[in-house]
Amino acid sequence: MADPFRLPTAALLPPALGVDDAVRVLSPSWCGPAQFPDRFAGGVRALEAALGVRAQVGEHARRQLGEAAGSRTDRAADLNAALTDPEVRAIFWSIGGDVAAELLDLVDYEAFRADPKIICGYSDATVLHHALYAVCGAVTFYGPAVIPQWGEHDGPDPWTLESFRRAVAPDAAGRLPHSPDVVEEFVDWRDSSPTARRREAARPRRALREGTGQGPLLVGCLPSALQLLGTLWMPDYRGHLLVLELPDTGYSMSQAGKDLWQLRNAGLLDDLAGLAVGRPRLYTPGQREQLDCLLTEVTRGHDYPVVTELEVGHTDPVLTLPNGVQAKLAGTDLTVLERAVR
Repeated sequence: MADPFRLPTAALLPPALGVDDAVRVLSPSWCGPAQFPDRFAGGVRALEAALGVRAQVGEHARRQLGEAAGSRTDRAADLNAALTDPEVRAIFWSIGGDVAAELLDLVDYEAFRADPKIICGYSDATVLHHALYAVCGAVTFYGPAVIPQWGEHDGPDPWTLESFRRAVAPDAAGRLPHSPDVVEEFVDWRDSSPTARRREAARPRRALREGTGQGPLLVGCLPSALQLLGTLWMPDYRGHLLVLELPDTGYSMSQAGKDLWQLRNAGLLDDLAGLAVGRPRLYTPGQREQLDCLLTEVTRGHDYPVVTELEVGHTDPVLTLPNGVQAKLAGTDLTVLERAVR
């Protein structure tokens, strides 16, 4: 019997998203829609308007059981219902959380392999992105979620929207633009009439180690990726352009240091094609300097390029990056070399 966890030699691409296609919005982790129903509903409407799709909401997506959107079996049932529905062409995460790893042994990987779909989300979605890549060789999309990005009161940020459209277009996304500004102001998601958030000049991307590297993208949130260490669902990091980003609340520099050293000590930073780290939200100049020093130390002895301040994950505006697609990191430029859909 073939090993179901052996990586295929070719990437598994989902079909391109078409106008009037059905998409499913799910909550595999946190109960955000139950906490912020108006913001969630606005995000679903914005998703439909921006992409011209028909958005459906998973049966348990609006539920709450403690901090989760229902039991693990309920959340897995929603995910598998979307994976096995031939009408559904894309799956969008409502928001992240902490408990998506509970679903990994319940996911219908064979259904996804037989009928791949666009899957988009970030943060705790990392575990599903990485598992589908490890098990199926699947291309998935590390990008905006419904509540935080699509649910902005005046619609998704145009830069964020354009990046998503380029990522799921039938052609390779090419060189990814640098965002000249950043939006870091928090707003109350219960406020039905907030004002537009302030835009500020963004810190430019910074090359901690110059150079050029090429390989398939592997994108994730650092503490979420570490949940897969030693499991069947952890992808092989070797040869990849690794893109890591950090949570924006409740995650200290001390924890970041522990997690980065765990990656190094596990050998996961040894044979990379390159490393890019996301723009940390609300970090002070001193914290950014600490992070740069950490990255320099944990990659010491390697010659691949290292870049910080990439517009990915817990930041706005945000890039959409396709996991498993060949890309090149040269200086501070990231270029996607292959199409991510068929």
